[in-house]
Amino acid sequence: MKSNILYFALVLALILYLIFGNRGLIEYNNLLDIRKKYAEKVDNLSKRIDELEHELYLLQKDKEFLETVIREDLNLKKPDEDLYILRDGNEEIYSNRDNKSSKESD
Repeated sequence: MKSNILYFALVLALILYLIFGNRGLIEYNNLLDIRKKYAEKVDNLSKRIDELEHELYLLQKDKEFLETVIREDLNLKKPDEDLYILRDGNEEIYSNRDNKSSKESD
């Protein structure tokens, strides 16, 4: 009878250790969640890399795309175009015409 209780206590202790121990099932599930989050980050970064590589290819091969990107970045316009700059209230605007920074107040 004593040995049955001892075996039962030993088996119970082992089961509890397998579930709640340092390398138990709960820790394993936590590590799986962390791994899943990192796999998602890797997927998102891979997609971003693909987008940037495609943009780089277009910048190297497509002169119209390059011109469009330069005009948008420098706020330039063609003679027959109108230029509109939309901004948030807290942003500083830098004029590329006189190379001076001016902060507009609302």
